Amino acid sequence: MQPDHGNTGEIDTTTEPPPPYALDGGTSLLARLRTLRDRHPVHQDPATGAWSVLRYDDVAAASSDWSTYSAELWRAYPEEWGKGDAWSQGRLTETDPPRHRLLRTLIGKAFTTRTVAALAPGIERTVTDLLDAVADRDEFDLARDLADPLPVTVIADLIGLPPQDHALFRGWADGLLSFEAGDLQGEDLVKAIDAAGAELIAYLREHYRRRRAHPRDDLFSRLATAEVEGRTLTEDEVVNLGKLLLIGGHVTTACSLGSLVQSLLEHPTALAEVRADPALVPAAVEEAVRHRPAVLTSLRLTTRETTLSGVTIPARQFVSLSLLSANHDERRFTDPERFDIHRKPNQHLGFGQGIHYCLGAPLARLEIATALTALLRRFTSIERTDAPLRYYRNPSIAGLKEFPVAVRRT
Repeated sequence: MQPDHGNTGEIDTTTEPPPPYALDGGTSLLARLRTLRDRHPVHQDPATGAWSVLRYDDVAAASSDWSTYSAELWRAYPEEWGKGDAWSQGRLTETDPPRHRLLRTLIGKAFTTRTVAALAPGIERTVTDLLDAVADRDEFDLARDLADPLPVTVIADLIGLPPQDHALFRGWADGLLSFEAGDLQGEDLVKAIDAAGAELIAYLREHYRRRRAHPRDDLFSRLATAEVEGRTLTEDEVVNLGKLLLIGGHVTTACSLGSLVQSLLEHPTALAEVRADPALVPAAVEEAVRHRPAVLTSLRLTTRETTLSGVTIPARQFVSLSLLSANHDERRFTDPERFDIHRKPNQHLGFGQGIHYCLGAPLARLEIATALTALLRRFTSIERTDAPLRYYRNPSIAGLKEFPVAVRRT
């Protein structure tokens, strides 16, 4: 999708696109976003063709208006790409009402406050097992040894997938998170993403058929046999919901946990406060999700001509809602670059907004808080080693792929 240089939101297309988050953990990107928020809060990105929306109020408004800013991106793709209505079955984050409401109501039962609270003992055991596995080491990789396997284990257990397959899920998630920036309408990129998820889809299809024939007491069995308005979900709907849970649940928790620990190590006073008063852990989690949201952008497709911050966006255009920029908007947050565990109010957009607010946010909060509490209880000191940090290179993700730390025990 090429920039329309005649539009009122035009910027100089010779300008370098914003630097990737992976370059330096977002420092350069945030500096560029601050300039763009002031000068071009809504503009067409010369690298991708998508319209970037950067201010908090605009991002929140667009996120809450699904009728104008549709999640059904596939409607912009040519029919021969095979991205029609049948392809979208069960893709909750790429579905608008009324179908979205039906799917979310069904799967949302697995993420109520009461249901998530009942998972706490199992999450605590998983965290203990993961930390026990590095008990004989003074250095370990916090991303690889804790942040990555924790959500995979929790979600796989919830769905009812066998423990011996957890390494497969992590590999598939890594493949799906490894894409770099490209034309959002490019056929090669779309097909490459589909290919990366093909093995996971095939695995989940096999699991669906087993659970459909022989249901058990797990979420996948309930989805495979559930009725919604007088009909059962199709195989495609259940399989795509399963994929969303595995990948989405992994990204939010793994990246946010790593970012939380990273921010605390960068702010020793905050770390000391949280260590001295565990009641501050939930606030620290929220501030980490604001400061370094796991998902940097949320894509939408305009269904009609619309206006944001005085800039007209035509119909059938991709719109990139920058959650990172919104969470650092000076118009909404005082001193937004500062990591402040006492920030009040803290109505960030790190988990999204509107009908697509992160379904698993309560579970992610519980996993992250449980892991941080265990880390602080077990180790008197946690420090970065001299080894470099390594970030996911996907332009939509903020998270550490490698996070080597040195620890001292109680």
